[in-house]
Amino acid sequence: MISTSALAGSVKVEKLRCEYLQDPLGVDVAEPRLSWQITDASLVRGQVQTGYRVLVASRPEMLENEQGDLWDSGKVLSAQSVLVHYQGVGLASNQHCCWQVRVFDKDGKASDWSEPASFSMGLLDPSDWKGGWIKHPGMPPATEAAVRSGETLPVEQHLWFRNNLKLDAAAQTAFLHVASCGYHELYVNGNKVDDRVLAPAQSRLDKRVLYVTYDVADLLRQGDNVIALWTGPGWSRYSFFKMHHALRVQLDGSDADNNRFSLSTGSNWRCAPANSRNDGGTRYGDNGGELLDAGRFVADWNAVGFDDVAWSWAEETEIGAQLSSQMMEPTRIIETFSAKSVSGDGAYQIDMGKNFTGWLKITMRDQKPGDRIKIQVADDEQTVQDFGQRNEYICKGGGTESFQNRFNYIAGRYVTIDGLRRKPEPEQITGLVLATDLQQVGRFSCSSELFNEIYEADLWTFRANTVEGFTMDCPHRERLGYGEVAFANAWAIGLPNYHCGAYYTKHVRDWSDVQESNGWIHHTAPQINKHYGGPMWSSAGLNIAWAFYQHHGDPRILELIYPSATRWLGFLNAHVEGGRLRNYATHGGRFLGDWAAPGQRKEFGDTPEAEYFNNCVYAMNLANVADMARILGKDDDAARFKERLRLLRRTIHERFFDPTTSNYSAGTQVQQAFALMTGVTPEHLRPAVMANIEKDLTEVHRYLDMGSSGLPVLFKFMIEESGQSELFFDALSMTTQPSYGYFLDRGETTWPEYWNVDVPSRIHTCYTGVASWMTKSLAGIRPDPNAPGFQSFIIHPVLAGDLTFAEASTESPYGEITSRWERNGPRLTLDIMIPPNSRATVYVPTRDPQRVSESGRSLRDADGVTLLRIEDGRAVLSVDAGAYQFTSVLESSLRP
Repeated sequence: MISTSALAGSVKVEKLRCEYLQDPLGVDVAEPRLSWQITDASLVRGQVQTGYRVLVASRPEMLENEQGDLWDSGKVLSAQSVLVHYQGVGLASNQHCCWQVRVFDKDGKASDWSEPASFSMGLLDPSDWKGGWIKHPGMPPATEAAVRSGETLPVEQHLWFRNNLKLDAAAQTAFLHVASCGYHELYVNGNKVDDRVLAPAQSRLDKRVLYVTYDVADLLRQGDNVIALWTGPGWSRYSFFKMHHALRVQLDGSDADNNRFSLSTGSNWRCAPANSRNDGGTRYGDNGGELLDAGRFVADWNAVGFDDVAWSWAEETEIGAQLSSQMMEPTRIIETFSAKSVSGDGAYQIDMGKNFTGWLKITMRDQKPGDRIKIQVADDEQTVQDFGQRNEYICKGGGTESFQNRFNYIAGRYVTIDGLRRKPEPEQITGLVLATDLQQVGRFSCSSELFNEIYEADLWTFRANTVEGFTMDCPHRERLGYGEVAFANAWAIGLPNYHCGAYYTKHVRDWSDVQESNGWIHHTAPQINKHYGGPMWSSAGLNIAWAFYQHHGDPRILELIYPSATRWLGFLNAHVEGGRLRNYATHGGRFLGDWAAPGQRKEFGDTPEAEYFNNCVYAMNLANVADMARILGKDDDAARFKERLRLLRRTIHERFFDPTTSNYSAGTQVQQAFALMTGVTPEHLRPAVMANIEKDLTEVHRYLDMGSSGLPVLFKFMIEESGQSELFFDALSMTTQPSYGYFLDRGETTWPEYWNVDVPSRIHTCYTGVASWMTKSLAGIRPDPNAPGFQSFIIHPVLAGDLTFAEASTESPYGEITSRWERNGPRLTLDIMIPPNSRATVYVPTRDPQRVSESGRSLRDADGVTLLRIEDGRAVLSVDAGAYQFTSVLESSLRP
């Protein structure tokens, strides 16, 4: 008998994922979708998947025998390897599933089976939650009146909860689900269950609370067990939610004798105040820190045998929000580093070396009992403390002890410590960087060290603001997910550089959750507030969903956002007068146009500039939702939105275009780009409007004249549509105000809030997104708008300025894509890698296609390459999967 391995070709199946996640727990989609990637060590050109077979089994040993008792797809003749719908027997709550895949290559040869992967189901029905919500009996609701009333415990208090579980035999399966209004850490028999922190991710707590699923079978043992949780209030005390710090737990399992067991929260749980609490507020300018009293720590509080008789019985309570599984990556410590320097005497000043968001760990020696250590944080060296960032540690005394945050975090670079009896060494001060643990899959470098530093700082600023399952404006002063920066970061940084399908699926739902009954959408998500914003802020959910669809080709994201998007369009349409959208907000700060542009330009809602900008936002929204309707088969909706768009475009042009200057509104780069991007500009006028952008970038301002809401407009248009993104080269080469190079030249490690002033916030996402130019223009890797999902994509490199090389990589749903070009005088070399089961449209700069070759062969003779056309000085090629090296002879003065 011939073995399967002997028949297998060079193709391997790797990176199995369920709903964008590797081996997820708590999947709450009844029919989850499965994805995989194929690799080919032989780099066979044109390698594609011609078929697949999926096995899903209830036990790993069944897969070893090539059996799938839950689903055996059989051989399916299809190239689909992304988001394949599970079609087996119905799945139940807490069900554990193992799965593997075999594929068939371009010649019909079967691969070996992939390594097994797994997923478990969450609680699919509300009735699966057997217990209720509990709280400490002395813990009041987090309202101002309750705080003033002098209740037994302050709302800032951290709490311990525990309960006992006795098992007759060792656990075979055990899934424990924790929903907390506030943060939690889970312990089983004294052991912290995993390395996540600040769990769960954030949501709008008055509407939705996320639960986390843990597999605790290996931690349980025959006999006595303890389930314990350390909890903190988190955003539950945020005034807009008017919630209170509460907990809900459900444990379901079976033992080695197949006896089922369970445990859930109720009044039979014990609880007590922990030795720590939050210190400060949850409001603009003060998100506080933590106070930790080491002398009050109770050893073994979470262990078997601890006497908790003096603890209070928990009190049952009500939380009316919907429970949903956290189907996205958790927050984790992604990096640790020691302080750069320590100076001073008595009050020590610590420079951590760079701005970061996370925790501090401070090791101290020979302190006395009751010594109070005061820890203050700022993001600039002239300030001791900003935004209420203060922590305090009360020493137990003797030997070595340490402070470390648990349920709050700091953001900054400079730390001042009062109360130490000995000057600390730099290695005694550790920064623990926190972020939503998104895997980085994008890389970039080029011959300009400045551009490399800009790229890295852009990503670092993004990470510093992506901590709790959403992207913030800043991690210290506000910690709010403003919509314009959420959209810019998703399109420009998140999708090209990180594996973030689950993250953005969750965040798009966040935006639906902050919509009001009249269709209006708040400016931030998941936390709501009354700060400034406008339509670009409120439309973030549909803007992110559309960018997500272009990257992943996932129609479910459109189904998720579509009801919210259509209600939003209804709200905007209700405020159309005279054919155009008018200011619907009584406060000029809530109908903003572009915001925080150079020269401190801010377009408030009562200005013509804001009206113009927001009518263009409305046009962009109409165009995107019309396309969503078409894709979802809602043809009547699509026709209605297209007709509104046609009339709106005409009105915007008639109202805001100056034919004597070919300018829209005040003629800024963003305003010109917005008209072109939204189709407002008639075809015959487009060259003149584009010429104004070119003149402004090269002769008038010569810098990027954009704010936080204008950034995604200017970058998206110039990179994806204009064909002239090389115009950014000089502006991005600047080191004077206003520029990214200026920030770096003055020592910033993250982007500040404004372009041209020293401002309190030095960690802000107003200008994150420039990395898109590096990956999507210089390296040229971007989605194909005519074929969303990256099974077909574009490589369109831009040979800007005097760069001699540029290279980037990213991971599409089908595998790693690389693009590297180098020029030496008139000779250009372009090396690309296209993953199996995908293809690319490649643009090779040339003045003569006869002078383009691939691996030494003419294009006509190159395997896997088809010349489509010559366009704007480039040979446009259709290229199959594989590795290629194109060479082209250019004119020495060529600057495409």
